[in-house]
Amino acid sequence: MPDSHTGAILAALKPLVSKPMWGAGWAGDVAWFEFGDRVMRSDRHGAQREVGEYALHVSSRWAWRTDSGFLRADEDAIVLSQLGGLMAHVLRGDADDSGRLSLQFDNGDSLVVEPEDPESDSDEIEYWRLFQPWLETPHVVVSNRGVEWHEA
Repeated sequence: MPDSHTGAILAALKPLVSKPMWGAGWAGDVAWFEFGDRVMRSDRHGAQREVGEYALHVSSRWAWRTDSGFLRADEDAIVLSQLGGLMAHVLRGDADDSGRLSLQFDNGDSLVVEPEDPESDSDEIEYWRLFQPWLETPHVVVSNRGVEWHEA
């Protein structure tokens, strides 16, 4: 990942601190995680949907582990809904310039996203994005090209 983007990533993660992760699942090959209060928002078709204040979408390798190292789930898991039942609150988020992301939870668990090294720089490969579902707020997108703020 070019240049130093750690500060931008840490600033984007700051609103997750103290928020619970209450829902998780799959949208195709993207793992999603819902954080914060449950809110009702209108989707692009006008239907009301319950979503989190924030959502993390992960398109790279990831693992959710207990503090003892036991693997609760990863990119090979079929069902992620049990993770939401933990109601674990984010204690802190950390990241580095490679796009690696680590969220530490109050129950001792951690969610770690490990970006995959692309074979070529020609195509952009998204690792993860953090955003507020169905709001017109910028998304932070971390890819092999760096960190970008995308308009909704």
